[in-house]
Amino acid sequence: MSIKPSKIELYEQEVFKLELTDSDPGSLNGRTGQNGKYNGQATSAKIFGSVGSGVTFYDDREFRTTENRVYIEKLTDQPVEVFISENFVKTDEKIGSGIFSGEEPGKYKWILYKKPKSRLDWETIVKLIFGGTQGVVGRLISIGGAIGKIIEDENEPKSNNYRVDNCSSVKFGEPPTYGLI
Repeated sequence: MSIKPSKIELYEQEVFKLELTDSDPGSLNGRTGQNGKYNGQATSAKIFGSVGSGVTFYDDREFRTTENRVYIEKLTDQPVEVFISENFVKTDEKIGSGIFSGEEPGKYKWILYKKPKSRLDWETIVKLIFGGTQGVVGRLISIGGAIGKIIEDENEPKSNNYRVDNCSSVKFGEPPTYGLI
């Protein structure tokens, strides 16, 4: 059960750009921080708070789910730095929609939503990642050290983008409990 972190800091190429103390739906692009304008190109984020603090970084404003997003949950009371603009899944394999999970031992767990268009709620996601479920189209795979569920969509372009490359909105606390459209 995730709780809200006390704050997060967004960095662009190691330069501190923006501090948030609560969810912000959007768009963070163009906001002015201590070191100038935030351009939406966060390369990393530092998460402050106790064990179990969680935050979702969205590739789009207003918590839109049509782009990639990643949920991070802390495993330590110490601040953790997460490189959100680097691929979480370490592979060059190109796939369509999928939901992947992994862990940076002793630091954080992550769930990457790679443009899933299926209407799934959080309970279904947990079942997909941590035990499979009946009646959901897709296949479980393991690539790049991550466990993933590929959501079949024949018409979707394939890519090897397994990251958040334009952090436009941030949600503190529990991962999304609404549909993943």
